[in-house]
Amino acid sequence: MGASPREALAAYAAEHREVSRWCVAYSGGRDSHVLLHLAAGLLGGAALRAVHVDHGLRPESAACAEHCRGVARDLGVAIEVRTVRVEPGGEGPEAAARSARYAAFADALEPGEHLLLAQHARDQAETFLLQALRGSGPDGLASMPRKRAFGRGTMARPLISCLPEAIARHAEVEGLHWIEDPSNADLALDRNYLRREVLPLLDARWPAAVRTLSRAAHRCGAASQTLLGVAGEDLERVRLRGAEELSVSELRGLPRERAYNALRLRVRQAGLRMPRLQDLARVLDELVQARDDSAGIVDVRDYQFRRHGDRLYVLGPQAEGAPYELLWHAPFEDLAVPGALVWTGEGFELRPCRRLQPGEPLGVAQQQPALRRGHRPGGQPVEQADAQVLLQRRDVRGHRRLAQVQHARGLHEAAGGGDGPERGEVDRVHGHHVR
Repeated sequence: MGASPREALAAYAAEHREVSRWCVAYSGGRDSHVLLHLAAGLLGGAALRAVHVDHGLRPESAACAEHCRGVARDLGVAIEVRTVRVEPGGEGPEAAARSARYAAFADALEPGEHLLLAQHARDQAETFLLQALRGSGPDGLASMPRKRAFGRGTMARPLISCLPEAIARHAEVEGLHWIEDPSNADLALDRNYLRREVLPLLDARWPAAVRTLSRAAHRCGAASQTLLGVAGEDLERVRLRGAEELSVSELRGLPRERAYNALRLRVRQAGLRMPRLQDLARVLDELVQARDDSAGIVDVRDYQFRRHGDRLYVLGPQAEGAPYELLWHAPFEDLAVPGALVWTGEGFELRPCRRLQPGEPLGVAQQQPALRRGHRPGGQPVEQADAQVLLQRRDVRGHRRLAQVQHARGLHEAAGGGDGPERGEVDRVHGHHVR
């Protein structure tokens, strides 16, 4: 640690001579301005461009975007400005803005392109402390990796080993001008509080604190990679052959921490946000450790773990679709459904309107009864339990969401009096087509 930003970027470029496309994430601040300035000189032989993300959170954001265009023009670098909408979420404004920004970067990145970010060693130390205060494990404590796959290319932080003082010296020597983000002075934001109130105290008592914390993050990253390898082996063991679902009985055979590790990897592969420890504990306690014939749901952030029998599913957010109403005639073996998600044995597939065949699964929402109380011909009541048995015999399973059925009115007399013929049995099913 302690390399100049020029040396750090030159070293990264030398390690990746095969890369022909580079993109600098340019905020208009000092650090990213230094990175863009250096990239314009060191990577001039390759295709270089910049991307600026306008969050629209400050009145001066348009002026900042114009400043970035001017700097890029002066350096002879093409620039793209992307405007995003920051949706407020449960993790605070910083996390919401970061999610929107990274989504814009991922969308902008070209195949094989390296996206260069300007985070440095002090940023890494701050991230490590934030993760430690949240009780994170090795994945979180690894903080920000120097390089990782991202979108259609690679995200890299070539200055992650540089101290901010070295970046400031380069900006001063080169006479660079940048825009200060006023939100950086807001002590209500956790990172700003650490940066302005906590880290100066650590520096005064332990002058090498930033280097030491960054080194600890690097070691946690190495441990995380080792655990990732173990998780990959365990996931292959518990994954059902030729499917994405996991075997509940195989998961039970893993030590608890390794089961957590395998579930985290499954979530990562699905492209979903990492679950909290308490979420994973609920999955094991309420789904995996339940009796063999159990079914259930655990909601995690904006997705779900679902269990049916020996299968454990990870299902991402589902959009609510258009409502429909169907008539299901006795003997309840053939039901026409609108175009919907169909379970193929290997995954879900969107198909047009057609008819269900005998034995083909129909998904129902587990939060609602499959059928409500109705009447058999002759006026005899049909209890909900009887209706559920009927559905079970037809292999209707809650986790296979061919149609997300909200409720059904139950069996009733179709026409005529209470002594009407059995062929008059009808079930009226209401639900939502899942897009």
